[in-house]
Amino acid sequence: MIYLRENDRIHSFSGHFLYSLAAIPSSLHYSMIQSFLIFFYTLKEGLDLGSAGLLLLLYGIWNAVNDPLIGYYMDKWKWKKWGRRIPYIVIGTIPFTIGFIFLWWVPWNDQIGIFLHGFIMLFLFDFGFTLTMTAWSALYTEMYETEKERASVVALKDFLAFFSGMIGILIPPLLADSIGWPLVGIIFGSLIPITMYLSLLGTRERKEFQIDEPLSIFAAFKETFINKPFLIITLTYTLIDFLSGLTLTVLPLYAFFILKMDESMVGFAAIGVALGTITSIPFWRWIYAKKGPKYGLMLAIGIFVIGIWPLFLVNDFILLVVLTLLPGFGSGGMIMTEPSISAAIDSDELKTNKRREATFMGVLTFVARLSMVLSGLTLIIVQFLTGFDPEATIQPPSAEIGLRALVSLVPVIGGALALYVFSLFPLNYRKFTEQQEMLKSLHQERLDKLELKEKEFQ
Repeated sequence: MIYLRENDRIHSFSGHFLYSLAAIPSSLHYSMIQSFLIFFYTLKEGLDLGSAGLLLLLYGIWNAVNDPLIGYYMDKWKWKKWGRRIPYIVIGTIPFTIGFIFLWWVPWNDQIGIFLHGFIMLFLFDFGFTLTMTAWSALYTEMYETEKERASVVALKDFLAFFSGMIGILIPPLLADSIGWPLVGIIFGSLIPITMYLSLLGTRERKEFQIDEPLSIFAAFKETFINKPFLIITLTYTLIDFLSGLTLTVLPLYAFFILKMDESMVGFAAIGVALGTITSIPFWRWIYAKKGPKYGLMLAIGIFVIGIWPLFLVNDFILLVVLTLLPGFGSGGMIMTEPSISAAIDSDELKTNKRREATFMGVLTFVARLSMVLSGLTLIIVQFLTGFDPEATIQPPSAEIGLRALVSLVPVIGGALALYVFSLFPLNYRKFTEQQEMLKSLHQERLDKLELKEKEFQ
C-alpha cells in the first residue's frame, strides 16, 4: 500500500514537476557558463582568447577520465539505506554550488592567475555537476518506462531547462552591469541547492534494479561501446551540443561586435531562439509521443539546419530575432534527446539483464564534453586565422567574417553531420514498442525475485 501511494506520487504531474526542477541548474548554470565564460574571462578579466580556448580544451580532456568512471562506480556502489542515485545528488550539489559561485569571482590580475583560477573553479563545478546530473539523469530512465510518460516528462523538464537557460543567457549581463559579476554568481549559485534538493521529493529509486551483481569495469565499458543505438545517439548528442554550445558561446561576441549592441544587452541576441523554442514544446511533445524519438529528433535537426544559415548575412537586431524563430523551433525538438538515450539504455538491459543507466550517462557526458574540445579548438583556429582581438572595439573584416561563420555556417555543418549520423539509429517506433513489451516481462521477474529475497530475509 505504501509502495502504491509512493508510485502514484512519482507518476503524478506534481511528481513529474518536482523531478524536473533539477533541469533548472542543469541548464541555467551550464548555459550561463557556455554563453558568458569566454566573454567574462576575455573581455572583463583580460584573458586572451587562445588561453580561454585552452581552458575549454583541458576541461574537455578532464571529462574523458572523470565522467565514465563516476558513472560506472555509481552503478556499482550503493548505500544500503539510500540507494545508488540520491546520495550522489545530495553530496555533489556542494562542489557544484561552490565551483559555480567562485568561477565569477577572480581575485587575480595576471594571465597565469586568471587562467589557474578559472581552471580550478571550472573543474570543481564540473565534478559536482557530473555527480548530480549523472545520478539525476539515470533516474529518468529508471522511473519512467512508457514512451508517453517519457515524452510528457521530457517536455516538462526541457521546458524548464530551456526557460531557465534563457534566463541564464538574458539576465546575467543586465544584472552584472549594475551589481557586478561576483554578486551575479552568488545569486544564481544559490539556486543550485534549492532546486536540486527539491527535486528529490519527486524521485524514487527502484530496488528491483539493484539486486544484480554489476559487470566488471572492463565488461561494463565493452558492452557500452558496442551498443549500436547508444553510440549513434551519443555521437548525435555530441554534435548537437557542439553546434548549440558554440552558437551560445559566440552569440554575445557576435551581438557586441557585429550588431553593435550594448554590453548589457548582448544576451537578448538569443530572444528569437527562445521564443521559437518555448512555443514549439507542445508540438514536439505530441510528435515524440506519436511518432517516436527517431522521427522527432530527425525532424528537429532538419528544421534547425534549414533555419540557422541566414545568420551569416544579418546586420540588424530585429532581423536577427525574426530569422532565429525557425532554428529556435527546431531547437525545441533537438533538446529532447532523452527518449532516444533511454531507448538505447533499455536495449542494453535486454542483452545484459542489468540496469546500468549511470554508466551510460557517464560515457554520454564524457563523449558530449568533447564538444567543448571542438569548441575550444574552433575558437583557437578562428583567432589564429582571422586575427580576432577581444581588446579591440572594432574588429578587422576577417574577424567579423569569422564571428559570422561561427554562428551560422559551422552549426549548419554540425547539424548536417548530426542528421546523417542519427538516420542510422536502429530503434524506430515499432521496434521501440516491441522492446518495451519485452522489458515489462523482465521487470516483473525482477519484482518477483525482490519479493522472494525480502521474504527470505524476514
